[in-house]
Amino acid sequence: MINLHTLFNPNKVAVIGATNDESKVGYALMKNILAGSVREVYPVTLSETEVFGHVAYTSVKIIPGDVDLAVIAVRADIVASILEECAEKGIHSAIVISAGFKEMGEGGKKLEEGIAEIAHKHDITLLGPNCLGIMNAHADWNASFAVGKPSKGSTAFVSQSGALGTALLDWANKEGVGFSKFVSLGNEASLTELEFLEYLIDDEDTKAVLLYIEKVSDGPRFLELARRLAKKKPLVVLRAGRSTRGSAAVASHTGSLAPSDKVFGAALAQVGAIPVDSLRTLFSLSKLLKLGLTTKELQRIAIVTNGGGPSVNTADLIGLSNSLSLVTFSDETKEALRSVLPPMAAVGNPVDVIGDAGPSRYKDVLNILSDIPEVDIIIALVTPQMMTDPAGIAEVLISEHAKKPIIPVFMGGATVEAGIDILKQAGMVSFDSPTDAVESLDALARHSAKVPDSTPPTPRLSTHLSMLSFEGMQAILREYDMSLEGVFVKNKEELSKAITKLGTGPYAMKAISMQLVHKSDLQAVKLRLANAEALLHAWDDIETYVGKHTEGAIIDGMLIQPMIKGVECIVGMKRDPIFGPTIVFGLGGIFVEILKDSSIRIAPVTVEEALKQIQEIHGLPLLTGARGSVPVDLQALAEVIAYLSKLSLEHKEIEEIDFNPVFATATGARIVDARIMVK
Repeated sequence: MINLHTLFNPNKVAVIGATNDESKVGYALMKNILAGSVREVYPVTLSETEVFGHVAYTSVKIIPGDVDLAVIAVRADIVASILEECAEKGIHSAIVISAGFKEMGEGGKKLEEGIAEIAHKHDITLLGPNCLGIMNAHADWNASFAVGKPSKGSTAFVSQSGALGTALLDWANKEGVGFSKFVSLGNEASLTELEFLEYLIDDEDTKAVLLYIEKVSDGPRFLELARRLAKKKPLVVLRAGRSTRGSAAVASHTGSLAPSDKVFGAALAQVGAIPVDSLRTLFSLSKLLKLGLTTKELQRIAIVTNGGGPSVNTADLIGLSNSLSLVTFSDETKEALRSVLPPMAAVGNPVDVIGDAGPSRYKDVLNILSDIPEVDIIIALVTPQMMTDPAGIAEVLISEHAKKPIIPVFMGGATVEAGIDILKQAGMVSFDSPTDAVESLDALARHSAKVPDSTPPTPRLSTHLSMLSFEGMQAILREYDMSLEGVFVKNKEELSKAITKLGTGPYAMKAISMQLVHKSDLQAVKLRLANAEALLHAWDDIETYVGKHTEGAIIDGMLIQPMIKGVECIVGMKRDPIFGPTIVFGLGGIFVEILKDSSIRIAPVTVEEALKQIQEIHGLPLLTGARGSVPVDLQALAEVIAYLSKLSLEHKEIEEIDFNPVFATATGARIVDARIMVK
């Protein structure tokens, strides 16, 4: 593990490019660094003899004594020589703020490769270039050119965008949300998101992590670190570049079900992280994380309100959520509420204390709800009525929050500002709409399932794959205790062999050809064939139709199968360029790309994990006995998924695999068609 301690906790800092010119980045860096706790700061510049009252040096090499860290804000073309001087001085940590590197094209890319090589050669821990900087609120350390600094908090923010970071900081200061650490990664010439995620796992000042990411440096390593981090503290991830614009068409059903954004979200959820899809949700979650809630405290909700409409809206949002529920109050609880409320007040859930409620009425109700063990968290809605005292109600919420977690939702504008300000001063967050509060709660609760202790071990390597003919594919599948249903025949004369082996009909016949992807569309599948004569006619029909409509198609033979009754599923793999084998399960057959009812995992996938994957699809009732049908063997389906996962890890030359359909029956899972694509 790379030691990042000096980046967050330096004692002696050289600022190369420091200046008294307020229009320059070097000025902002000096101002922010000097505004922090006591440190030795050495400005380095050729143009001034004194900066911010500190003696300026023309080179880091002439600074007296040791230097822990260099913060560099000079022209891109001289950064390399500055780093060489830092190496001569014995400085082993550097932050390169300077822009003008790979983001500017080929010339900048070469400059960046040069500084990365210098950092590697001299063992310099290098952040940047082209970054905003770094902050440690608990050490009062701000080596950035951001306006302002975060208050002390327990959430770390790591970002591949400096501009987004400044926006989040400004918003956080306005909302009273603090941070433990702040890192702008810049171009990641050396340090990436991986090193900082690993550091934050055991950082005692950090209880939650927000990550904004545009690209992943190493998919498997990223997932390993995310899993370890999510086991100890919430990890919220916003990924940019999720649109599918410009993506190439895929050659398989599995490819259509596994676009990169869906794969990324599934990968995050699989390791226990919380994927979000908007800045608004990221901001809202950062508020919620400030409360220090664990995911075990989120599911069961009580609502207190002084307005009927907002409470109905909130109850609807909870009812439509994935993981939250409204608590049903006991008769004893309702009686206790009636004893402190006016006769016209509603004592169900939501509890409507009605529009003339003052602080004391809120306090009485919250006091009762805080003693109910079935209630995990209380959403307190406050709307501005003529009789409403937002400041007084805020004081009540602060005092009652110590007993049971409360999420204040102060709806309105200027009328409720006094209450919001009091909450901020007390270090308590508030929301301005039920939507943000409920969606944030649901995001945390939805990913509260136990994170696996570790990634299952990668199975042994195999070198068996050589052919993708039918026989070759069957050989591979048998190696993993799988096989295609039926008998493969190369010519009509062999049909009798298939009939003898399969027994009486009816039969299905499908053409085996490397050129046929969607066999049904090309009339290359014939069903309910009663006998040998029907098989012969079907063979002729398939050859004729394919010959007319698919130029260059070569039919290697026919697969003769028994007619199977069951639920058609798809099990497939697409090799993602970042995370590796992506395993897809869903409802299959000819409508797979229309229904798109699927779930995703990243290999390796155990049987236990595969069972969870199966249970995520919307069509699960079709597998579990809907409308009096016979439930299928989910264990057998899960084993097919796990075997496919293992095959995918061992055969890295395979790009995509389709098992479609896999017929799920009460007695097993039978692979009826398969396609394997290699590089």
